[in-house]
Amino acid sequence: MPDIDPQIFSISRPSLGGYKAFVQRDMIVETYRSAAGQMVSRGSLHRISINRTAHGKYAYRLGSGAFRKVERPPFTLGFQPAATVLEVDGDAANYISIFQSPALYSGIGGSRFDPEHWDSDALSATTDPTTLQVALSLAFAAEKTGRDDPLLMQHLGMALACCVVKLLGAKPEVGDRPLTSDNLRRVIDYIENLLGKSDLSVEELAGVAHMSPFHFSREFKRAAGMAPHRFVLERRIERARLYLADGKETLANIAYATGFSSQAHFSSVFRRLMGATPKEYQRSVRL
Repeated sequence: MPDIDPQIFSISRPSLGGYKAFVQRDMIVETYRSAAGQMVSRGSLHRISINRTAHGKYAYRLGSGAFRKVERPPFTLGFQPAATVLEVDGDAANYISIFQSPALYSGIGGSRFDPEHWDSDALSATTDPTTLQVALSLAFAAEKTGRDDPLLMQHLGMALACCVVKLLGAKPEVGDRPLTSDNLRRVIDYIENLLGKSDLSVEELAGVAHMSPFHFSREFKRAAGMAPHRFVLERRIERARLYLADGKETLANIAYATGFSSQAHFSSVFRRLMGATPKEYQRSVRL
């Protein structure tokens, strides 16, 4: 279990089994089985929890309210606003917990998304298929240690936030300013110059365009025909093809030069997009 900075999020809970985690700036994804017992948590991030198995016993208190016993069937989403204390007393269950920045939710939901002042009933809902699928994708990536893609995780995190905002009854705010052709070109040039940077983020690209990450992602897809993550991935593969054709670099060097976390990650993505392994592609080019 990673040491989460208590200034970011303080949490005490029963023993956890099968614990896996993905830790990224402004987002933590955990999957685990929690033993029966009590949990107390509070932090500077919003916490989204989804129990994969049903609770027979579940009681909670949010803030200074009284404890409430409630039914918690499988795949119930609970939302704990940042800076709000949550106390839980329940039996064992399998969980996905996702910690995210309040700024992300403010950027999506705007003033209409104000969970700190909502009734506790409004902070829990049965997950819809889309929200559940995004959460499960984040959990799957967290469980596959060493095979994660930070940029993809960031996109999934934004997708989850959008789903949660809608699920809890607020509509995402619509931005008015489009991504101009000059800004699009500036972002693309920035990507081309930094393809070898493995932690290239949506926030970073949005900053180049002077937009919020959520609005930038939507406008980039409209202007370029694909999401920023997909665009960066395809540019990395295209650059890798040039290296492979040149034949002067090892696969490991090509992987790191094009922003992949490892040679295995590079080979996996290359085969998925190109239908051949890097070595097979290199042989075909030379022939």
